Amino acid sequence: MAEVSKVPSIFACPHCMQAFTPTAHGVVCPNGHTFDRAREGYLNLLIGGRLTSDAVPGDTPDSLAARRRFLSTGAYTPIANALAKVIEEIDGPVLDVGCGEGYYLSQIHSPHKYGIDIAKQGIRMASKGFPEAHFAVGNAYRLPILDASCDAVFSVFAPHSHVEFQRVLSTCGQWVTVTPGAHHLQQMRPKRDSSIVERELRRDEPPEHAIHAQRIQFDLELSDASAHDLFSMTPLIWQTAADAAPVTQVSVDVWVASGFKS
Repeated sequence: MAEVSKVPSIFACPHCMQAFTPTAHGVVCPNGHTFDRAREGYLNLLIGGRLTSDAVPGDTPDSLAARRRFLSTGAYTPIANALAKVIEEIDGPVLDVGCGEGYYLSQIHSPHKYGIDIAKQGIRMASKGFPEAHFAVGNAYRLPILDASCDAVFSVFAPHSHVEFQRVLSTCGQWVTVTPGAHHLQQMRPKRDSSIVERELRRDEPPEHAIHAQRIQFDLELSDASAHDLFSMTPLIWQTAADAAPVTQVSVDVWVASGFKS
């Protein structure tokens, strides 16, 4: 768990976007908004609307557990390596938006690592697993992050806002996204009608705003357990009624795209 004296400087009050001052149990902003630090070391900076008692924002605990098991096999190491390579020269704060249980952030070689996710269970897992980094529960579309405070910001298979990336990046700061290509996990996908095929073919082009883009493609042969975990950690798990199903031989196809503060 991060020491109180080392409270991350990039986190901002989600109410007023002011910088925090550390307290004995958490943080406080100049306007008196206080947030306690969880036992695992993270801050919960998610506000704006009440959730029902059974609502689970972001990935479910089962999906996060499957993600940790699958990623720990090293099957997606080529993706993690490509991501780390793009931002290997960054010495300042690096922010992972939609960090989940923290795997990709843990692969980044930086002394100043931060993660945001809307799923509290994911942030709890990340904080326990990677205590050298700083984590907070927060909204990717209104990041509780100070303006111009990040030298790099990235997102892997997670919802994100390019406008927010630009706001939180420092001068000459770099953003990176990892997004599916046209053939990503195609063997697990449901039967496709013409409109879906057309939408997927658009993924043959680099993502919008990208200055640099690398396409990574490889095949995986998985155990039954790993195939189930991969399926369970993706949105495909919700498409079983449309004939989506786990299989042991899949194609990986992703874009690692990047750009700079504009």
